[in-house]
Amino acid sequence: MIVSIETPVFKGKWLTRCIDSVLTQSSNNWVFSLVWDGGDEQSREILEELAAREHPNIRVYFEENRGIANARHFLSARCEGDYILPLDDDDVLAADAVEKLQAFAEARPWCSMVRGRRKFIDEEGRVVDEEPWFPFEPRHYQHGMVTDVFNHSQPYLMNRAMYDKTAGWAGFEDFMFAGEDCDIILKLEELGPIELIDEVLYYYRLNPNRASDTLEVQGAHEMWRRLADLSIARIGLPLKRTNEVPPYTYERLPQPRPDIAMIDFVIPVAGELASSEHRIRHQAVLQGYGIADDAMHFIAVQEGGLAASFNACCRQTSRPLICLLDERTRIEEQDFFDTMLDTLHEQTADILGPKILDVNGSIIAAAPSFDADQLPVPGGPVEADGEPFNDTADALWLPAHLMLLRREVVNAVGGFDEAYACSEIASADFCLKARLRDFRCLYTGATLAIGEHHRPSGERGKSIDRYNQKWIDYAHLFWDNKPAG
Repeated sequence: MIVSIETPVFKGKWLTRCIDSVLTQSSNNWVFSLVWDGGDEQSREILEELAAREHPNIRVYFEENRGIANARHFLSARCEGDYILPLDDDDVLAADAVEKLQAFAEARPWCSMVRGRRKFIDEEGRVVDEEPWFPFEPRHYQHGMVTDVFNHSQPYLMNRAMYDKTAGWAGFEDFMFAGEDCDIILKLEELGPIELIDEVLYYYRLNPNRASDTLEVQGAHEMWRRLADLSIARIGLPLKRTNEVPPYTYERLPQPRPDIAMIDFVIPVAGELASSEHRIRHQAVLQGYGIADDAMHFIAVQEGGLAASFNACCRQTSRPLICLLDERTRIEEQDFFDTMLDTLHEQTADILGPKILDVNGSIIAAAPSFDADQLPVPGGPVEADGEPFNDTADALWLPAHLMLLRREVVNAVGGFDEAYACSEIASADFCLKARLRDFRCLYTGATLAIGEHHRPSGERGKSIDRYNQKWIDYAHLFWDNKPAG
């Protein structure tokens, strides 16, 4: 795999040292792309000389000045590589930055980005003993939204496949198209998590010509406010920002009680869709609730399992609520959806699941939990249904037998992880991602569905390996019965 190192060039004073830090990397798994963004004459001369070397791993472009966001967008649109590593023209990479960042990212393919530590250097390249400007810690969330929008800094390595799913780099024209770094991080975070590699891999040069210095504190705060508000709108969160200076706080906006016409039903079906008895049965039941045919989406489970099929269907639908309904789960209560919608609304839940029994009254899914190995346990601790499972309470996760969720949850966490072939593991992982962003996952024993016990998928072992590695550092999500936050 290849790392695409990308540098918009405007200043020439420290450019040679920047280039040398790439040429002396301990790994050769890189391509280096630079674009002259209408900079000073010294920088142009250095790039012309670099281009004349015809180094097989170096690409040089010359453009008129269009601002930092447009320059980054230009490079990322033209440069190959499985990962993108932004590098400023006056900064320096640690000698093993590419090697360390790439190895860390390849071991965590679910990440949208990995981020390392940096140190400050002066104009002569000497390390400066200065406290970090921004925290080096996991991001924080409220009601699905990032509170510490400012929590980022170089170096960061972006997953190219996830970057390609975004609209790319974008900045604010009235701020010289700056703000592009915070913006792309927020976009990527909606597709996969950010993970931290606790090593110094980048040297940030302090000098009087830093572009960030011209923004000043007020300008930075204005950009962060805009970015937070843009993210709320992009995800579709019913939130309002309540303060002007980060870390931000948010309040939920009043919402009308949802009705059944606001639900897209996603029903995975094995085998031939047209002849499935489960499809025919579900269609009749849902029509009995007055649900329109265009709200029923019967999807054939493709190779690779439920996750990919569910995500593809979500991208083709638009209603504010989604009900994931397993083909082997039956709804028999007359007021089932009324009760579910009332609970979702009154409890301000984001993901809601009912009690599910088999035809003999034994529990299939009630108050789902995790075992001592942090693996999902869908049923209650006893076989027979009983009073303890009639309550409504915060849930650690919910199975895919029947799950009612708000569309903004899917938007904020990137849907189901498509690497899981086992639907049980995929469901637990999805809920963990949602709870990590402070969405509320709720179980209600006040509603009942009838289902079948699922046999574990043959791919469960492979799914468990990825799942365990992914969540090993988040132990609090497996025992706390309240949403993370």
